[in-house]
Amino acid sequence: MLALLASLLLHLLLFGGSLLSFDGAAPAEAPLRKLTISLQAMAPEQEASAPAAVALGMAAATEDGVAADASAPPAQAPRPARPVKPVRAKPAPVRPVTAPPALPHSVATVAQAGSDGRAAEASAPAASAEPVEQPAPKRTRFPDAARLEYALLSSGLPLGRGEMSWQRSGGDYRIVTTVKPLIGPTLRYEVHGELGRNGLQPQRFSASRNDAPREYARFDWAGGVLDYGDKEAKQAPLQPGALDWLSLAFELGLRGEPPGAATRQVTTGKKVYQFALQLAGETDFEAGGGTLRAVVLRARNDKDLIEFWLAPDFANLPIRIMRVDNDKRFELRATLIEFNGAVVWTPPPQRPNKDEN
Repeated sequence: MLALLASLLLHLLLFGGSLLSFDGAAPAEAPLRKLTISLQAMAPEQEASAPAAVALGMAAATEDGVAADASAPPAQAPRPARPVKPVRAKPAPVRPVTAPPALPHSVATVAQAGSDGRAAEASAPAASAEPVEQPAPKRTRFPDAARLEYALLSSGLPLGRGEMSWQRSGGDYRIVTTVKPLIGPTLRYEVHGELGRNGLQPQRFSASRNDAPREYARFDWAGGVLDYGDKEAKQAPLQPGALDWLSLAFELGLRGEPPGAATRQVTTGKKVYQFALQLAGETDFEAGGGTLRAVVLRARNDKDLIEFWLAPDFANLPIRIMRVDNDKRFELRATLIEFNGAVVWTPPPQRPNKDEN
């Protein structure tokens, strides 16, 4: 049985041999709900000025990350108040102060709230034994550095793990994705590009298998040529707004706007596709004992489908990536989200079933 599994893992590949998958029918998916969530544009954290953020079609942000109206004129500074002459008052007679009455034990043992408005400790019984999941704080800026860890699955069967990192420095960005199957080569994908007024503009994309170079793509924007290929070099006219498959989800996540009706040129390095992009609906991403809200972006043509589940509570990052190619299906499901080196989400523990004895 192990030999058969190894054989399947080595031969069933996705993206023309890039990612592993099993053949066969995939588990039934819950139907998507009608969109009630709006993806908010994410102004980059290093944005130097509000006018630059507005030029990108993004909301400017205050120091604490709360959205502000970047086009509004700055508030006028208040005029200094006129000095007031001090008035001498007669000292009031001192009266003895009596101690307040003793408080009940359940009240007296409640610690005073700290500067953040939260009680440090309380012995009073909780209102409910069930922990209440608080919504994530709403972000208005896209992190300069983000990292996601994923579980690699096919038809619900664990196959390995993956990792995706985003790094931005000034007007440049870099995305690296690594996939490590249980059996088979380690796959690495990397793209370097620029973040400008029109969104993400990739410059070069590369892939490797066990550190051996494989497919690539070079975007010659000045010459209007897309060079790509694996064992054989190819060329195609470079269309405005063209992307590699790594940049595709981050592009929508940053801009937060509907993709429009036009198709988008997307390359995997091996092939060049024309994908119709669609915000298909919203759903719940179930992980552990909790769920995350997700907006589903679909990139589709006649034979291929890529789905990105974007998390509006976590800077619109892709918490699930699924690829369906004819009878093959593979997916990455997030198990950790990290912003600027700090973990901001992991799946909550599975709650015990109350029906179990």
